[in-house]
Amino acid sequence: MAAIVSTYEKIIKYIDEHIKNDITLDEISKYAGYSQGHLYKIFKIYSPVSVMAYVRNKKLCAAANEIYTGRKLYEVALDYGYETPSGFYKAFKSVFGCRPGRYKNNKTNETRSLFMNIENVKTIKELNEVLKFFNKIYPNHPIGEIDPWVERLNKHPELLLYAKEGDKICAATFGIGGDNGWVTIDEGVLEDYWNTGIFEALFIELEKRAKKLGYIGLVLGIGEGQEEFYAKLGYTGNMLVQSEKHSIDDLKDFLAGLNDKTYEITQTRIHDGYINQIWLKVSILDKDLKKKFEQDLGDCRTQIVVLKWI
Repeated sequence: MAAIVSTYEKIIKYIDEHIKNDITLDEISKYAGYSQGHLYKIFKIYSPVSVMAYVRNKKLCAAANEIYTGRKLYEVALDYGYETPSGFYKAFKSVFGCRPGRYKNNKTNETRSLFMNIENVKTIKELNEVLKFFNKIYPNHPIGEIDPWVERLNKHPELLLYAKEGDKICAATFGIGGDNGWVTIDEGVLEDYWNTGIFEALFIELEKRAKKLGYIGLVLGIGEGQEEFYAKLGYTGNMLVQSEKHSIDDLKDFLAGLNDKTYEITQTRIHDGYINQIWLKVSILDKDLKKKFEQDLGDCRTQIVVLKWI
């Protein structure tokens, strides 16, 4: 299982690094050292879309990000392998729900815009506004006191991203740069803006900025129902299983008794002296494993943590 995950991560990184090239399935197959049929099986485990569908979607997300900068649409289309504007417009609309022209000129008041300007926090006032937004999205898990965020604002304001429609904040991705080279993400989006493309654009922009600053990857914990979104963006996962009742050996024994698959344990520890934890390398689309620990074994809590090397 570990070898498959490493291959998947290797392929994702290759695609990201060559996103403006004419990437073919044969080229990816040769790079990975596997047959095209084997690549299909890998992506079936770790992604809700095929490898070439991932390439297509990632190209369009990257193109959408460049449209925000005001570049001419035909230049963006050519950069990402579309020889005609009509082909680019059709593909763009299939993913984002509107034509690129509307996406680019989203400040018009003719209709309710689905897309907004992406900005980074620049002032304490803006910071307070976005923190209030986060607390509205997650009332049971407030994002915390403002003082640590002021320090992050002073260090890397370019990682504190949000999107607005008019005066209304609709989505945000706040990156926290760590000394280990990873950026931990706090994120949120209003329900009205699901499936509009703005959340994807925020993650693409955060990834680009984090890479420019020299970070090596992005990481965050996700909730139930978010698995496919992050899989489409090329994230892989680890599952944290923790219990106050079952020992680490109990958790290992239960895992060993699952005959359908083999899971790699990447870390074990006792948190705060009484919470027993094991970390597993998993496909974030493997939702059955969470249920087995929480329902079949019981007295367990699970959390999927996704990451992406950049």
